[in-house]
Amino acid sequence: MFSFVRFEIFRSLRNVRYLLLLVIMPVGLYLIYGRTSNSVPAMVAMAVYAAAGGGLIGSGGGVAEDRLRGWLRQLRVTPLADAHWLTGKIVQGMLMILPGVAGVCLAAVTTGGVRLGAGQWAGLAALLLLGSLPFALLGLSLALTLKGKTAQIGLVVIFFALAALGGIIGSGALPGVLATIQPYLPTYSLAQAGYAIAGGHGPQASGLAVLAGWALAAAASALVLWRREAGAR
Repeated sequence: MFSFVRFEIFRSLRNVRYLLLLVIMPVGLYLIYGRTSNSVPAMVAMAVYAAAGGGLIGSGGGVAEDRLRGWLRQLRVTPLADAHWLTGKIVQGMLMILPGVAGVCLAAVTTGGVRLGAGQWAGLAALLLLGSLPFALLGLSLALTLKGKTAQIGLVVIFFALAALGGIIGSGALPGVLATIQPYLPTYSLAQAGYAIAGGHGPQASGLAVLAGWALAAAASALVLWRREAGAR
């Protein structure tokens, strides 16, 4: 399984669209808008952007492409077990956040003057890594639901919708019902937990519960969809 994960990660890193969308863009947005007195919140927002996008598109994008090319059917004749493939895709999605998150944090330290204690950095890193799990599972579910190019486009559209509604891109308060649902979105909850840790505080239990709820729901959905996909091959 580890060889499979390594192969998939290197394959994704060679994807220009991935590098542009999930590494260059968050770093660029931070450099343009984040080098101010509010540099720490901007760093956290762009790190959450990279974590959410890396998890969602990092896991789902590869599955969508594999389904489109018929690669999943070919895996049936390899020694790789279905469970190992599924686990590998989830791990891949979580690890794909690292280039973007590292790039944003490096830019914040070198150009934005961000200084956090060792405990804050460690807490933020752990939060972003674990917090990418619901997005990786959601990406997997979406890729197993949608087909072909529709899945790849859908992943990007849903990512930007979650990013905008979660308050990590854009500015200003959301109107009406959107403001009501915002606290229940994983992007918003991950960002709020990140702000708290970067500020030297513990994250709110309610926000962590939202992330856990999304992870459980997406895991159940991914499992059902994967069993259907495996049964159809």
